[in-house]
Amino acid sequence: MLTKMLKNRWTESIAISLSFPLIGHVIDPSDPFFINYQFPWLVLAPVLAGLRYGFIAGITSAALLISLVTSGFYLGWPRVSSFPEEMIVGLLLLTLISTEFRESWVRQTRLLDHKYNHLKLRMDKFARSYHLMKGSHYRLEQHLASQAKSLRLSLDDVKKKVLTLENHKGEPLAGIGDSVLKILGSYANVQMAGIYPVNEQRKMNPNPVASLGQPRTLLSSDPVVAEALKTGDVASIEMERNGAMPPVGALIAIPLIDVYQRIWGVIVVNEMPLFAFQENTMDFLAVLGGKIGDLVKRRAEAHCDENDAGKVFESRLRRITREIAHLKTSAVAIATIVNAEEPPREILAKFQSELRGVDEILIVNDRWDRHLFLLLLPDTDEHGANELLNRVGLSKSSAEIACDAQNATAFRVRGGNIKVCTWALDSKTSPEKVLMEMDRFCKTEFVVSIMAKPNENISSFA
Repeated sequence: MLTKMLKNRWTESIAISLSFPLIGHVIDPSDPFFINYQFPWLVLAPVLAGLRYGFIAGITSAALLISLVTSGFYLGWPRVSSFPEEMIVGLLLLTLISTEFRESWVRQTRLLDHKYNHLKLRMDKFARSYHLMKGSHYRLEQHLASQAKSLRLSLDDVKKKVLTLENHKGEPLAGIGDSVLKILGSYANVQMAGIYPVNEQRKMNPNPVASLGQPRTLLSSDPVVAEALKTGDVASIEMERNGAMPPVGALIAIPLIDVYQRIWGVIVVNEMPLFAFQENTMDFLAVLGGKIGDLVKRRAEAHCDENDAGKVFESRLRRITREIAHLKTSAVAIATIVNAEEPPREILAKFQSELRGVDEILIVNDRWDRHLFLLLLPDTDEHGANELLNRVGLSKSSAEIACDAQNATAFRVRGGNIKVCTWALDSKTSPEKVLMEMDRFCKTEFVVSIMAKPNENISSFA
């Protein structure tokens, strides 16, 4: 192919060079080289050849024509009576200028082609990545579309189911296992697992109350299960160095442990994908095990009627402090006392409109002349709690009297009709201390104590 192109190039260049003298012979046989004409038409041949095929073709054409003119002069052709020096010099100059223009244009064209090819390569990579992402996004949409409910709604359904089922003596896990394993399969990619009851002495029954897939026979000496029962934390087997899962009975053991360290059962995972075997999945399983353990405790102890608000709040506070220590996050507890002069429904409506799905609020009517709202805000810091209070109109900046202490802030608004106290919870927070301070806040006359003995009030939150 290349040889044919070169052959055509030289053939066409020679043909262009010889065609001009032939045309000149036809037009004026006495001067076929246009020597005596006002415009030296012969220079067009090397200019055309140079512009079309480059420097070598143009110079070759010019050399051929100069050779013909020079040969005619020295051989004494009557048509070449004198040597046209001026035309020869002009022919060479025009040939060099035209070929240099053509080479410069070719260089720029090649540079643009190189840039185009580079951008096209990057565009092709981007297009492939885009289509892969689009396909992945479509599959994700299909997966999410198949999930009729979010994780929070699924947990709410489990909670309702646990608290509405009648207590089975000696079988606190009966009737809820399938719902819990369904959550694990949907949100943790668990493929094979079973739930095994545990007694007060932390002895596990080898017969599962519910199963996902066909779980393997569980041995009492399994090290993963033994570690979970001993520590009360999620235990998992270590992967081999090549990243493969060893074929053993238990990959992960999730204790269903309540806030008082009672283990009601263990979820043993026998099979799950390697990509799901990571730290955030372990954290999710630990939090899920704690929440299920608290629900089972409430069911087993017949505390499903929600009447003992103080005990419910204490249980939730203890659970949040355990999650903070495990997940290295923060939380805020808020107590708000609304006297009879203020409409409590208005304050409650504002709170409920601003709370997130994970936030919790309890209403305690401990006296006829006031209402007590207890809020728990997980995964929130003091700044987030202040923003919430600002949105409901209980800003500390508008407080009439305020008192700051270690990890606690108390203030009053609207002439003392509303009193607010916030506690910042971290990994070092003691739930007993927070409950004691909250009880002290609810039982003391905040305004009077601050006005009379401000130092004593500050120390009460220390």
